[in-house]
Amino acid sequence: MTTRSLVRASVWDADRVRTSLRDSTVAAEAVVGGRKVRAYVEPLLKDDGNGGLLQSIRLDAQVSRVDVRTESGQAVAASVIDGPAGVRVLVPAVDAAQRLSFAFPELGGESVCVTVTPQRQWTIHLIHHSHLDIGYTDPQGTVLHEHQSFLDSCLDLARSTDDWPDDARFRWCVEALWSLRQWTTARPAAQVEEFFERVRQGRIELTAMPFNLHTETCSTDELHELLRLSREVADKHGIRFSSAMQTDVPGAVVGLPDVLASNGIRYLSVAHNWAGRSVPHLVGGDRLPRLFRWRTPAGSSVLVWVTDTPHGLAYMEGPMLGFDTNYQLVDDLLPAYLTSLASKPYPYEGGVFGWPLASAPSEREPYPWDILHLRIQGHFADNAPPRRIIAETVRQWNQTWAYPRLRLSRNEDFFVDAENRLGEAIQTFTGDWSDWWVDGVGSGARPLALTRRAQATVADAQTVGALATVYGAAGVEDARDIYENMSLFDEHTWGASDPWTDGEEGGDSGEKQWHWKYSKALAAHDDALALLDRAGARLGSRLPSDSDALLSYWVVNTCSWQRTEIVRAFLPESVAALDAPVRVRDGRSGAILPHDEQPQTNPNHRDAGRFLLVRVDDVPSVGAVRLDVLAADEQPEPASAVAGTVMENEFLRVEVDLATAAVSSIVDKATGREWVDRDSLVGFNAYVYDRYASTGGFNHLSSRTEADEALNLLGERGVAEHAALVSHTSSATGSELVIQSTAPGTRRLSTTFRLPAGIARLDIENRIAKNATMVKESAYFAFPFAASDPVLRAEATGGVTGTGLPVVPGSAHHMRAVRRWVTVRSGDATAAWATQDAPLLQVGNIALPYAPFPPTLPADQPATLYSWVHNNLWDTNFPSQQAFDMVFRYSVAVGGQVRGHHVSAAGSRPLHAVRAAGPASAAADFSLVGIDDTRVRLVGLTIPSDGRVLLRLQSFAEEPTTVAVTLGFGVRAAYEASYLGASGAPIEASDGRLSVSLPPLSTSAILAELSD
Repeated sequence: MTTRSLVRASVWDADRVRTSLRDSTVAAEAVVGGRKVRAYVEPLLKDDGNGGLLQSIRLDAQVSRVDVRTESGQAVAASVIDGPAGVRVLVPAVDAAQRLSFAFPELGGESVCVTVTPQRQWTIHLIHHSHLDIGYTDPQGTVLHEHQSFLDSCLDLARSTDDWPDDARFRWCVEALWSLRQWTTARPAAQVEEFFERVRQGRIELTAMPFNLHTETCSTDELHELLRLSREVADKHGIRFSSAMQTDVPGAVVGLPDVLASNGIRYLSVAHNWAGRSVPHLVGGDRLPRLFRWRTPAGSSVLVWVTDTPHGLAYMEGPMLGFDTNYQLVDDLLPAYLTSLASKPYPYEGGVFGWPLASAPSEREPYPWDILHLRIQGHFADNAPPRRIIAETVRQWNQTWAYPRLRLSRNEDFFVDAENRLGEAIQTFTGDWSDWWVDGVGSGARPLALTRRAQATVADAQTVGALATVYGAAGVEDARDIYENMSLFDEHTWGASDPWTDGEEGGDSGEKQWHWKYSKALAAHDDALALLDRAGARLGSRLPSDSDALLSYWVVNTCSWQRTEIVRAFLPESVAALDAPVRVRDGRSGAILPHDEQPQTNPNHRDAGRFLLVRVDDVPSVGAVRLDVLAADEQPEPASAVAGTVMENEFLRVEVDLATAAVSSIVDKATGREWVDRDSLVGFNAYVYDRYASTGGFNHLSSRTEADEALNLLGERGVAEHAALVSHTSSATGSELVIQSTAPGTRRLSTTFRLPAGIARLDIENRIAKNATMVKESAYFAFPFAASDPVLRAEATGGVTGTGLPVVPGSAHHMRAVRRWVTVRSGDATAAWATQDAPLLQVGNIALPYAPFPPTLPADQPATLYSWVHNNLWDTNFPSQQAFDMVFRYSVAVGGQVRGHHVSAAGSRPLHAVRAAGPASAAADFSLVGIDDTRVRLVGLTIPSDGRVLLRLQSFAEEPTTVAVTLGFGVRAAYEASYLGASGAPIEASDGRLSVSLPPLSTSAILAELSD
């Protein structure tokens, strides 16, 4: 096993890589004086003192004189200067290829012939920054303290180079704005003001994103909230943001350019670290230029620079060329790098760290332009400090050479220069740019699920709070800290360099770093629930109860469509004794609604009482219905046992097969259509477990491990089977069937299937209990839909991906993370599948999770979804093992016009029971927001300032659409807006009805000013 897993376990060797770079740019060689002499045509140009330029030919020979002649024997004026490992011969710059001989009188007159070619007049913008890993190299607190110290040093270095030539003056790019926020709260006001003066001078650049993220794990509103800090900094200090940076993570979600553009960010600099788990060149990445426009479906765009080394160097390209070491190394390596960049698909040969395959593709065009963005770190390391040596190198270089011209720059400086030079030559791409590393989030299944619950809960809390504000309740729901904790969990640094270790400091502080990271998920989850509770209490204080009731609930629907759903409400013992029978009345009609009761699961330590489960029909959009709890003469009918494994309600017939521990049939009763592919290799909701023949506790092993067609790294595959039927019951709110099985990789696997009464949906809860293990493993639940020529759509953060929709070349194809739902359309019918807790998805096959990610099943089934619920595949950063006893929730609905966001709302945006505390009244329902197009959803309501309500919208329509938004509250004025509340053009409002134009697959917002 170990032998197979260490196929490419070569040790990182910078000298070997640098030697490879030099070797790859040799223009000619000959044996001269008994030794081999190499010649290099360098892209170095020097003023000749008379308005002309000289160009350099580097020779690996220790001589003081070189005679240069043309092919016809004509002497060429030349001068010899010292060069790396030999000399440089300066000859007049050529404007066409010319064959020259270089003879060495000191070595017997022997010569080497070289074809001298014209050279570009390069401008190289050096972007000096530190890659912020919040952890990895050290515990998070240590890292954050050091980044504050870095900003102190930036001021020192700026002062000390003020009188230097402009190009060489120290400049710094703050890659992640969160470190600045930490610094400004810890420094005197005068020092902070000095810093921002340097920003205004263009010596320090602030970029808009707070840190580097797995953007696919963010919710849509969270992704927009990431820009709030930059907005606040800009407003407070009178500066503007034009650029954003995302470093390390190889990919970004389709919604990111929409977020950036809507906040005035024009430029995005990314440095993709392929780190062995990425092979973009196999899926079109060789067609993606370093500089391109990334356009949204709405038509806005950002200009993107991406480092294109797939070798894992990414933001380390500057240190690789010696900028962190000394001038001499840059003098040696930079010319070779530029020569290789201008003549080869990639500047380095294959085999460099992080490159899992032997060679780069040959189809890629060499870099075409004479302007370059080059990232510089203070050391070859994450969290590297600012260094004076970079400015010193630039000063010495520009004193020596006319071209390449080096400049310490900001991202903005480069992008403005590039736009001016290149204009229409810049290509445009659209679509998702999927993250090759996002599979790593499956290594923390439980905190990931907690964060996803927090994302939904915080949006609901703000919406409920906004309803309370509209109804006159004092206060507002401040969700900033919750969004920050969610995003700190979604931030790309999940742990230490060696995550399986338990040291106190450095990269082996794995356990310590994971505790910090996990705490962010817990805090976000708990604080979101607390915020929802507060918002519910505020709203309840303004809503009336019924005078005859023991108590009244208002069942709140935060979604922008009318819903029929089961609500779960807590009835405290302080209102009704535990054995006192009650009934539930619909306040609208006076009808008594059937209900079920559930006991308090932990009566000793939680509030005494019971839960009431009630199906409430037609709850208005962004509104509520009053339910009254009344005393009754008898208890409700208990759940009754049902024989067999067939479940049925008004809409669906579902059959469970105990032999395969899976669903064998889902029939749409309206059409008789079967939606389960009975010929699939595995059943519907079948559990699949894979163990791999690689090892744990070996840093960056997956960067050196290759899969092959024989699938030798797939050590074992097993499935759950022969389940036992635990129970099958029917009650007022639906039917429930529970099975349990022994499954590989688990202590226990149990599944609960629910068919809610009167609702066309199957809900599934898979509960896995597993132990921690360093053995490499993955687990999946399969969902094979019966669909011919399926068209898939999947919700992504801020957009949609799927069949026929564009992607940025080089995006991962074998897997991705989805937000909440996938739809499978076949002909005129659609199935919608929703996942609440596990975002990772593979479609049609299960890939072996090692490059080049070959499929492991004999044939693709394009309508089969594989929900990848957990793994421990990584050898660095992500946790190496996990134990849990937790539930993974899914929902399935089928029909003609099923909407994925409607189905996913059952688990992510439930109906909320708010206890009424206002004076008695006859009011029984209300609706405050309505949208007349079911393809558009309300993401949430917020209160950006007194007297204003912000409606955050998202359109899943694939064409421009105009919707009518109806407001059930008085509006003085309404405006187009950003998700953060910045107002734009006015929207005409007539009787509370707004006509709003929405671009396709986009996010939009409306800012409404409340009337008195």
